Order: sequence, then C-alpha cells, then structure tokens
Amino acid sequence: MEFHVPDVPLLKIFSFLDAFSLLQASQVNRCWNSVAENDQLWRNLCLRKWSFCNFSLCLGSQTWKQFFLKQTRLEYRMASVKPEDFIFKEASGNLGILGPMAYLSGHGHTMDRQEKSVICTVSSKHMLYAWDVQEVGNSEGDIYTLTVPELRGVSKVSAFKYSVDLLHCSPDKKWIFASGTHQNILPVVFLTESLLKPSEGKSPLSLSIPFPSCCRACWAPRRTGRITVMYRRGSFKKTGFTTFELMAERTGDRTDIQAHQIATFLLPLHMESPIWMGVGDGNMIVFESGPSLFLFTISGHLLQRFEDHQRTIGNLWVDSVHVLTTSMDDSLHLYMWEEEGHYPYLRSCCHLEHLGSDPAPSCYVSKAVCDDMSIVCVVSRIRESSILVMYSLHM
Repeated sequence: MEFHVPDVPLLKIFSFLDAFSLLQASQVNRCWNSVAENDQLWRNLCLRKWSFCNFSLCLGSQTWKQFFLKQTRLEYRMASVKPEDFIFKEASGNLGILGPMAYLSGHGHTMDRQEKSVICTVSSKHMLYAWDVQEVGNSEGDIYTLTVPELRGVSKVSAFKYSVDLLHCSPDKKWIFASGTHQNILPVVFLTESLLKPSEGKSPLSLSIPFPSCCRACWAPRRTGRITVMYRRGSFKKTGFTTFELMAERTGDRTDIQAHQIATFLLPLHMESPIWMGVGDGNMIVFESGPSLFLFTISGHLLQRFEDHQRTIGNLWVDSVHVLTTSMDDSLHLYMWEEEGHYPYLRSCCHLEHLGSDPAPSCYVSKAVCDDMSIVCVVSRIRESSILVMYSLHM
C-alpha cells in the first residue's frame, strides 16, 4: 500500500535536496516525479549555484531544470577539457593596448537558443560601454554614476582626496565598494540605491571600513553583502586579508549601514606578497604568490597550493565557476571550483601554451577570462599593441 505525502509538504522537503537527490526522488513514483519537476525547485538550485548570472537574459524558453542540466553538462565538459579540444584563433591587426575584458553573452549561457561567446574589451584606440549602470571613478577622487547608453549623469560623489583605484559593485547590485591604494585612504561602501536616487542636500548613505592601504577587494558571489579586502601594513608591507558582512537596517525613515568583521589573517613574512586575489563561495580566498597559486580559508587555513607555472603568475581571474592564471612564460592554466566535502576546492583542469605567430615569450602583461565554451587571453608584448588570443571548444 502506497503512502502519499501531500504535495505542499513534499515540495518543502524537496527544497532541501541537491540536484542529484532531486533527480533520484523523481524516480520513486508519479507523484514524486510531478513534485520534483516543479520549476521553483530548479530555479532555486540555479540561483544557489549561479547567482552571478543574469537569468532574465539567458533562460529563453527553457525550463529551469533544462537550464540546470545543460549548464552542468557544459561545466563538466570544461572541467575535463584537454588542449587538443580547443580551436585556436588569433585576432589580426593593430588592436592597440587592450584593457579590461568581459563577456557580453553572460558567461556562455544560452540567450534565445543561440550559443555563442561574445567578448567585449576596451582598447587604447576605441572605447565601448555596455553596462546597465556604469560606475566611473576618476583621479580626483570622485565617483560618477551614469546611465547607458545615453551616458546621462545620475550623481556625483566626492569620495576621497586621492584617486579612486578600486570600484566594485556587489553581485546583487546593492553595494558599491570604492577605495584608493593611498595609505591614508579608508575604503568606503555606498548603498547603491542612494547613488541612483540621490536626495538633494544629503550625502549618499555610506560607511568607511577601517582598513587603510587596501590593494584589492572582491565580493563573494554567493553571499549577499560579504566582501574580502586585501591590504598591506607596516614597514615590512605585511599582506593581510579581512572579510566583512555588510547589512542595511531600516527603521522608519532612517537607514543604518553596518559592517561586521567575520574573519581576518596575515600571510607569513616569507611569502611573496600577492598582487591578485579572488574569492569562491565566500569562505575561500585564492591568490598568487610568485609562480604558485594558493587557496586559503577566510580565517587563514591553507587548503591547496598549485605549481602549474614555471615563471611568476602575472594575472589572476576568478568567478563562481572558473579560475584562470596567466604567467610571464605566455602560458595560462584553467582551474574549476568543486564543492564536494566540507570545503570547496580547486580542480586543476588544463594548461595552455600560447600558439600564436610570435613564439617569443616576452610579454610584459597577459590576462585571460573564460566562460563555459571559450577562453580569451590578451598578450601585450610591447607598449603599443596587444594580441587577442581565443580558444574555443569544439561544439
């Protein structure tokens, strides 16, 4: 005799399952299968795993379950990729010096059933703006908020006496982190709403974070309001990391911003100070030191060390799924986040050597970004031009 649990409590129970367990539950009987197909369950799984993605652009006509399974297959393929699985291309012509890069296609997700990777970059010869709201910091310490594509001014904030060197928007677009690398500057966090809707005669809601000499900062992609700051202190330039949880509490017409320090640690003096850093799920910090890549917890516990480069790592790029390192030897290495066990960890996936027309490994800077179908790398050899290198997976 079968015992039928009502759909509503069963849906609540299923909301605690991971994707694999949900698929197993769907095989029990028709009733469980019907509940396990619920779009809201699969939507929550997608948001939990890919909170960085703009789903309104990429879902198209798919169900959330179809999207989850398809995206998981793409990630599995990238995690097991080999150099021979890529098609190599190199952009020709004098592109000038190429600056920051970003994918317009939403990390390789499907938009209207068209699977393609569209990259956007800024050149010394051309400028391209492609953001819903563009936050711009200048050398005078001001922060401008502009609309796009009209570039209409929304607000201007005089944040510092010195230049704004770091400007990061949180994944949920609620916070703006701003800082300079000058030793007398304290980082400031703004409530985005107060920048987009400035009140006449009132300063935007903000909070200073008591850690000067900030050199990097990263928002946790899956933890609302969590940011990790890298800083340097003292005559020996000790490098430290501290993690804050930000909250905005509204009482009547008043809003108060609070920052709670939840973890902090200093690197050993014998370690070469890192230049680049990234964060994983909010509890992991990844950074380079010389030719090595390190994975620490936010409390300072060393989890992994990788030695995949012969020369110094010159650039590090991190998102919720991938980690890319590039080195002065013209090579790049792909890692991917794995979430089995108590802590997430990094899987070393693939090492790629530059295959371009100029074989001399003499670049002064090299940086890369990736999605689930491609890797794009900029190699700058002289201070007048860059080479854009593209590795596309065979589809």
